[in-house]
Amino acid sequence: MRLILLLFLLLPGWALAGPLPEAAVKRILRDPAGFVAQATRLIAGYGGAGGLSAEGLARHIAIEQAAARAEAWRGLLVADLDGDGAVTGAEADGYLAVLSARGRGGFLLDFTAADADGDGTATPVELRAAAAAAGEQAVPARDSERLGWVLSFDADGDGAVTLAELRRGVAALGGKS
Repeated sequence: MRLILLLFLLLPGWALAGPLPEAAVKRILRDPAGFVAQATRLIAGYGGAGGLSAEGLARHIAIEQAAARAEAWRGLLVADLDGDGAVTGAEADGYLAVLSARGRGGFLLDFTAADADGDGTATPVELRAAAAAAGEQAVPARDSERLGWVLSFDADGDGAVTLAELRRGVAALGGKS
């Protein structure tokens, strides 16, 4: 595999901008069309006219994490019936009564996780911590690293990956996408 990577790096008109781990190449080649589709969404959604940069990728990750934090926060605060910023066990029970079976299970798991000290009330500090944890789970470090693989396809070294560079790069790896 290393010999194949070396040959691809020597192809005229295309080279990896940075080292792409062998595990990354294997993963990309398992589903090159899926990788190109995900990368295309990133490039089109978070890249500029010149392509996706590290800043655009960081913006994507930050937005995904913020959205997950907001959703977790919203899902818990809807049970804050008196608006004091905390969710008591009684408020949680009142909210649980109007949820569907699936909703009850999900809310109970979220509430229990948010009530970190187990005292029956999810305080504002605990709610913020639960929301922050949800944000981290939305795009964990492992996924951030995988998203960063896209930046390795910056063939011209301008700091941004275009769709054309991505497609040429994946094709050169053997993905033909």
